Amino acid sequence: MKKLLLIPIALFTIGCVNNPNVDKKIENTKKDMKLLNDYHTTKRNLHKLKDNYIFLNLANDGSLTFYKIDKDYNLISSKKIKLVIMPHKVKINNNKVYLLAYSQTENKPIFVVLDENGNIIKKFYIGQKFNTPVDFIVKNDKIIIGLDVYSKNSLTDIVIYENNKPHTIASKYAEELTTIIPYNNGYLIIGNVSQDTQNVFISYVDKNFKAQWSRDIDFGLEESVKDVIIKDNKIILKIGSENYTGMEEYYTIEIDKNGKILNKSKDFEIKNYPIRFQG
Repeated sequence: MKKLLLIPIALFTIGCVNNPNVDKKIENTKKDMKLLNDYHTTKRNLHKLKDNYIFLNLANDGSLTFYKIDKDYNLISSKKIKLVIMPHKVKINNNKVYLLAYSQTENKPIFVVLDENGNIIKKFYIGQKFNTPVDFIVKNDKIIIGLDVYSKNSLTDIVIYENNKPHTIASKYAEELTTIIPYNNGYLIIGNVSQDTQNVFISYVDKNFKAQWSRDIDFGLEESVKDVIIKDNKIILKIGSENYTGMEEYYTIEIDKNGKILNKSKDFEIKNYPIRFQG
């Protein structure tokens, strides 16, 4: 009689081994759903303040509410802000909340400073009626605010307010601001300029807002700034360019502190390819 040879076989139970990465993703998804279900907001609207988060919610009736939640997105406090405004940009500095917005009662930009509990410390209006709030910087005791302003000659100009003193950045074309960045004891003013098509422009101004150099960047069609990186005092612009098919191509421009373009390269990642041109 032959003996059967028994070979031990390792048994694996599928799904019983914990995967930390999967568990973390599930936990984060649950937290994201909590934000949506409990507060009708998303993670991109959260701002870190000490060990907690704050965000602002605009209700359908136009009322604005300041929320403070913990790291697990549990509510700590909420407070109605007695202003009828459309928030545009929020930043945290020295445990204060700085808010650039548009007043729907005065029809002009407004700047608001809140404490960590949502109480108004101060507020003031900037510019004229129907100006568009875009970006701001809080630097030491200075508040630098950038607006797009209607102009009869060029349709729009950029006006930068330093502690409520205006400095106009203008040409014969229509400029629209994207961002202001502190740089080299002055500021980079970055945005779009419309000529025959929309181009990207970058201008460096000194601490007195006098222009030192300016560059227009055009790849032939509609350009817009996607990202700005400062590295080793070099300025790296990530630019999207939409061609005649509606497809968006991406480029990287490297500029030195004197405005000299050091390098241009095309990134071959292509997005937003129109359905009519697919396959």
